Amino acid sequence: MRIAILLMDNCFGSGIHSILDTLIATNYTLVKSNHKPLFEWDTVSIDGNPITPTNGLTIQPDYSLENYQNLDTQPDVWILPSVFQSLSAFERVEGFLTSVEPVIPVIQKHYDRGGLLISICSGAFLLAKAGLMNNLPALMHWKSEAFYRRLFPGLKIDTHNAVADYGNIISVIGGSMSCELMVMHLVERFAGHRTAVDTSKLLMMHLNAPSTKAFRTNVETTDHADELVLRAQRHIEKHSHEEINFNSLSNMLNISDRQLTRRFVKSLQCSPLQYLQTIRINRACNLLELTQLPSTKIVYEVGYKDESSFRRLFKKQMEMTMESYRQQFGSRMQPG
Repeated sequence: MRIAILLMDNCFGSGIHSILDTLIATNYTLVKSNHKPLFEWDTVSIDGNPITPTNGLTIQPDYSLENYQNLDTQPDVWILPSVFQSLSAFERVEGFLTSVEPVIPVIQKHYDRGGLLISICSGAFLLAKAGLMNNLPALMHWKSEAFYRRLFPGLKIDTHNAVADYGNIISVIGGSMSCELMVMHLVERFAGHRTAVDTSKLLMMHLNAPSTKAFRTNVETTDHADELVLRAQRHIEKHSHEEINFNSLSNMLNISDRQLTRRFVKSLQCSPLQYLQTIRINRACNLLELTQLPSTKIVYEVGYKDESSFRRLFKKQMEMTMESYRQQFGSRMQPG
C-alpha cells in the first residue's frame, strides 16, 4: 500500500514524523511475525521545496506535486495533515487555503478513482474545499471549529470521536496523538487487529482513542457578532454559581425566551441552559485540576444543589466521573 503525505509550511511537524515512525514500526511488526511489510510512503510538497513546520525543523519532501503526478504509479492513500495552526488568525487560515489550491483537483481525482483520503485536523478543510464533506461530519481540533463553520457554513462537525471512517474518507481529530491514532486505525483496517495490537504495544501507546470531551474545557465562545447573546453570556458566567431564571434574563434583554434560545443556538449551537451547564462543568474541571477540594464540595461551589444530578451531567458531558477527571488532570504535587 503506497501512501502520499502532503507537506505544508506551518503543518504539525512532529505529527509528520509520528506518522512515519508508526508506519515503520508497523512494517517491523509484520516482518517479525513472518509477513511482508505493508506500507510504502512518499512525502510531497506543492513546489518540491523543503517545508518548515511549526517546530522549525525543516523537512525535505521526496517530490513536488507535479512530479508526483507524473509517476507511473499513483498512491492508494493521500494523507492530508493539518495545513495551519489551530491558533492562527482567520486571515492566515484563508491564506493557507489559497496556497493549497493546486492540491484540490488532485484529491478530487484521487477520490473519483476510488482512492482513500485521510484528513488530520485542519486537513479536513481541504476535503471540504474539494466538495467531499457535504454529507460527512469533519473531525478537527476544537480550536479550528469556528474557522470551519465560518468558511463552510452548513457543513457538519463531529466533536465526539477521535477517528471517523467513512469508507473512502477517514477524518481524524487534532492533537498530539492524532497522527498515531490515524495510523493505528489504518493498520487495523488493512493489516488486522493482531498487527495493530502488537504495533501499539511496541510503541507503548493505546490502540483505542480516549474520549475527546475531557479536553474541551474553557470554551466560553465569543467568536460571533450577536451583541445580545454576548450580554447574556456575560450575565450567565457572572452568576453561574447562583440560581438563574432564564425568563428574567429574557426580560432583562427585552426579548422573548424563544428568541433568546434561537439566537443562542445560531451563535453558539446550544441553548442558554446548556451554556450554563457548560460553564458550571468548566468551573468544576478547573477546581478538580487546581485544588484539593472534595468533589462533593465542588458540586455546591459551581451552583448545584443536587449532587447526584450534577454528577450525572458531568459524566454525560465529559464521559468520565469527577474522580477520574481529577486522576487524569489533577496536580500530583502535594500542597506545601
